[in-house]
This record gives sequence, C-alpha cells and structure tokens, in this order.
Amino acid sequence: MRRLTAAFAALAVAAVLVAGCSSSGGAASATPDPAIAFCPALDAYGQSLVALQKLDPSTPVDQQKAAVSDAKAKLAAVIPLAAPFAGAQLNDLQTAQAQLEAAANALPAGVSPTAAQAALKDPINAVLQQIAGTHNALCNTRPTPSTTP
Repeated sequence: MRRLTAAFAALAVAAVLVAGCSSSGGAASATPDPAIAFCPALDAYGQSLVALQKLDPSTPVDQQKAAVSDAKAKLAAVIPLAAPFAGAQLNDLQTAQAQLEAAANALPAGVSPTAAQAALKDPINAVLQQIAGTHNALCNTRPTPSTTP
C-alpha cells in the first residue's frame, strides 16, 4: 500500500510540474518575460561584433565597413525589444555603437585594411564591453553562488 501511495504522490507532483510549465495561457504565463526576446537579439548583436573583431587583417575596408553596418542593423533589432529595460546601459550601448560607426566613417579613402582594423579595434572593444555589461545586468538568470552559509 505504501508503494502505491508513493507512486500516486509522485504522479501528482509530476502532473503539477507539467501543468505549471505548460503554456496553455494560465495565470503564470499572462505576462511573458521580455528577456526571452531581448537576450537572443542582444547575443546576435554581440556575435556580429565578435565576427567584425575576428576579421583577418587583409579583409578589404569595404567589408569591414559592411560588418559595422551589419552590427548597426542588429542593434536596431535590439532597440524595440529593450523597451522594458530602458536605462543607462542601453544608452551607453547606443553611444558606443555610434562611436564605432563614426570611426568607420572617418576611415580615409585608400586606407589599408590593417590600418582600418587598427582604427576600429578600440571602438569595437568598447561596444563589446557595453554588450557584456548589458547582458550581465539583464540576461543572467542564474544567481551568483553565495559564499555565506
């Protein structure tokens, strides 16, 4: 009899967990977490900048500028998703992106790919730092382990 009771208890717990996790429109899912859309878009934006950062020094300047434009487009996709998170970090991120774009636009005609890459290095790093800070502030869902007992 105890085994039967334990089995029913286990089934009841499983049913509650499945019901709680379902997306059938229950009260728990009335307001979706805005991070579900924002964080992957922020990650895609970051990946575009990492790709720009990893370009070979011989990559033509036009391709480097195109990669900056691609990052700008990825940021444009992040902005509307960021509305629930409005704050200074997003403003800092937009400023860093604008500085990267200004650096790319300031590249003189005929500049060598290596010189262009060197000129974009610091602005790219500044944007990546802002992305990391925004991601850490808004997308980390796991709490940091505590060292206190």
